Amino acid sequence: MNRAYLVLDSSQIPDLYPRLHQLSPLVLPHALYLTTRYAAVASCGPVLVRVEPGSELARTFNAEWQTQAGIWLETEVAETVLMAHMRSLIHVRLEGDVTGFFRFYDPRIARMWLRDLPTGERDQLMGPVRVIRLPEADGSPLLITQHTPDQPCAQYTHTPWLRFSSLQLEQLCRSKREQFDHHMVAHTLRFFPLCLQGLDALEQQQWARACQRNAARQGYSAEDEVLCWTALYAAFGDTFPDGPDHGDYRALLAERGVSPAQRLVSLINALKRHIDLRGPVL
Repeated sequence: MNRAYLVLDSSQIPDLYPRLHQLSPLVLPHALYLTTRYAAVASCGPVLVRVEPGSELARTFNAEWQTQAGIWLETEVAETVLMAHMRSLIHVRLEGDVTGFFRFYDPRIARMWLRDLPTGERDQLMGPVRVIRLPEADGSPLLITQHTPDQPCAQYTHTPWLRFSSLQLEQLCRSKREQFDHHMVAHTLRFFPLCLQGLDALEQQQWARACQRNAARQGYSAEDEVLCWTALYAAFGDTFPDGPDHGDYRALLAERGVSPAQRLVSLINALKRHIDLRGPVL
């Protein structure tokens, strides 16, 4: 009989452990980075937890976490066996024997990774997992099932058994970039719709890519940073921060002894003052 589990991203869910205790007091979460070389950062890594369909935890997962902060698994094997296999997937070997974290528990990555794999290869990677339930990009359900059960279960080792070629890595990165483009466009349509008024889908994507390049020139490339930068780009366009009226912003960007995150907050606060004093610039 299949049992259901969640692999949750504790870096994406604030106060994950208290939330789990509140939603399912008897649940026992397992931090997958524990007993690995990454134990020091276990508090912000993936967590495996049993879930009962129809429970409060299941409803919370479906309502809040399934799109970007975790995946739903079903298996017949013992919890310890499943945990061992999931732990073996936390890192991957890249070309040149470089080791990197692998966020297989991000549903967007899991969807890109597993959906187009040959059946035999996907079955082997799933190991003891019989079913993975994921949302499509439009929110519709995607069911990935194992066609050949009784696959061997992998064990964690300091050297990852899972390998990605440069082509596989590029495909994952390209798909992730495209997903972020869509996220940026949706964010801009919500908060700065005039910037995209009259643009078709391709032109909207090009605007999002231009904003990302503009942010990257100032050292901002993380998704949350770029979303903040969107406000600046929406206000001033591609000349920012080199335009003749951007001197105050250039001074903030050049300020010494300030972290990039603090500098970004200062830039947004300066923009808010600019809008308060002169009215919207859009």
